[in-house]
Amino acid sequence: MNLELIIIIIAQIFGIVSWLLLLYSYTKEDIDELLFIQILVCLFDVVSYLLLGADAGLLICLVELLKTILYYKTNKDRQIFIGTIVSYFLISLLTIKTWYAILPVLGSLIDSYGTSKDSKSANICSIISNTLWTIYDLLILSYVGAFNDITVVICNIGVLALGYSRIMHISKFRIIKCNNLTNKLLNNIYLLDEKNYGKDNTWDKEFQKDLFNKNKDSIYLIKYKHEMVGYINYLNVTFEFFEKFKKIRKYKNIDLNNITKFKSNRKVFIIIESINIKKEFEKEQSVQLIIKKIKQLIKIKYRQRIYIHGIIGISINNFEKSIYEEMNFNKIKDLDNNISLYELNEEQIKHYLN
Repeated sequence: MNLELIIIIIAQIFGIVSWLLLLYSYTKEDIDELLFIQILVCLFDVVSYLLLGADAGLLICLVELLKTILYYKTNKDRQIFIGTIVSYFLISLLTIKTWYAILPVLGSLIDSYGTSKDSKSANICSIISNTLWTIYDLLILSYVGAFNDITVVICNIGVLALGYSRIMHISKFRIIKCNNLTNKLLNNIYLLDEKNYGKDNTWDKEFQKDLFNKNKDSIYLIKYKHEMVGYINYLNVTFEFFEKFKKIRKYKNIDLNNITKFKSNRKVFIIIESINIKKEFEKEQSVQLIIKKIKQLIKIKYRQRIYIHGIIGISINNFEKSIYEEMNFNKIKDLDNNISLYELNEEQIKHYLN
C-alpha cells in the first residue's frame, strides 16, 4: 500500500470522526457544549482537508470556525458577515489553482448570505451550498465529506417539505442583549406585540424607546439562526413601586420615574414586562432557553454585586405563563384582558443562586 493511499484513508477516518461528532453535537441542548463539540468538528475537518491537500477547504473551515465562535459570543452579525466575505475573497485569490477550488468559496458565500436572511432563505441557500461542497469533496476524494454534505442537503429539503416551524433545534437559538434599539428593531417589536398581545396591550413605540433610554440594560433579543423572533423586556424599578405594583387592579403604562439603572451594591427589584416570541417558535426548546437565560441573569447580576430581591412577571398569554409556572413563580392575581401577575420572591431567587 503506497503512502498516498494511506494518507487518503487517514483523511477519510478524520472525516468519519467529524461526522460522528457533528451528529453527537445535535443531542446537546446546552449551547456552550454544542459550540465546543462543533469546534472539534471543524478541527477534524481542517486535518482531513490538510491531508488531502485541499487548501480552499482547509482555509474555509478555519474561517467557519472563527465565524461560529464570533456569532455566538458577539452581537455583530453584520460585521461578521462582511468580514467573512472579505476572507472568502482572499481565500479565492490564494487557493484557486483548479476550476473546482472555487466551489467551496461560492458555497460558503451562499450559505453565509442565507444565514443573514430569513429561515426559509437559509434552508434554500444551505441546499445550494452543500451541493457545491458535495461536488468539491468528490473531486478531491473526500468521500466522507461528500456524504456529510449530501446528508445536510436531504435534511434541509426535509425541513422545507415538512414545514420550518415543526423542525427546530435549541442550538440555533441565541438570546443576546440589545445594545441599540434602532427604528427597524423597534418597529419589529411593536408589530410582534400587536400580533400576539392585541392593540390594547401594545405599548406606543415612543414609550418603548423612552423606557429603553431610561435603562439600556433592559431588552434581550431572541434569535433563531440570525433572525429576530422575539424579545425579553425587563425593568429595574424602585422598591416602593415594586410593592405597589403587586396590588394594582388594572395594568397600565409604567411611569418612567419608577425606572432605575442597575448599580453595584444595591438591592434590585425587577418587573419582566414581556417575554414575546413569534407563535411558530412557542416551543418547549425556546421555553427552556428563556428559563436558562433568566437564571443566568440572576447569577450575573449577583456577581456584579447587583442583588435581585424580587421579580414580578407579567403574563398575557399561555407562553409567558408556562415560563413563570415552570420557574415556580407564585401567582399573585389575575387582571383584566387576560393579564396575570407572578412573583419570584427573595428565597426562591437565593435557590437559583445556589
